Amino acid sequence: MRRVALAAALMATIAVSGACSSSDSDERRTLPATANADTGPVPTSQQFDRPFPVAGDDWDATVTLSNLRIVPTSAYADTVFAVDVRAVQSAGQPEIGPASLSAYSPTGVEYELIENPAGIVNDPLVPSVMTMPGEQIQGMVAWKMAGGDRIGRLEVASPRTLASITVTLQPADPSAQTADASAS
Repeated sequence: MRRVALAAALMATIAVSGACSSSDSDERRTLPATANADTGPVPTSQQFDRPFPVAGDDWDATVTLSNLRIVPTSAYADTVFAVDVRAVQSAGQPEIGPASLSAYSPTGVEYELIENPAGIVNDPLVPSVMTMPGEQIQGMVAWKMAGGDRIGRLEVASPRTLASITVTLQPADPSAQTADASAS
């Protein structure tokens, strides 16, 4: 008797859940997951010192960001910080340059990219097109931020990728350490 009651309850549940299935109007409002992935960059979270993939419509590459630091300089009243960038081509003809990277405060304010950091950093990243598999470029990208501000995240953007690195450990300012050492 219990089996019959259980089977009846199961059949009733199946019938009710079939009546609750989505209607045609619900299906029109929801896009398939693959449609969203094809329309633009997919944000991902990355880490320093680890290569991560970036892609365009007909190219692929890996990018590694490392050595985030404050750069002592008298060229600007603002604090200058820089990061090392290394990109390696996987396929196609990727173009990577300083404009591919952005830096933000923890509140989302974008820091100003230093367009020509020659004389501030040793090896500025130059926009380059890589044409052979395995070809690599490297260089440094620099930004200005108000003194006392914090770096929240760095982003690498390409036509099909938006990779974000959250900065939890702030780089030490070498000029502040020198001032602290001489005060003691």
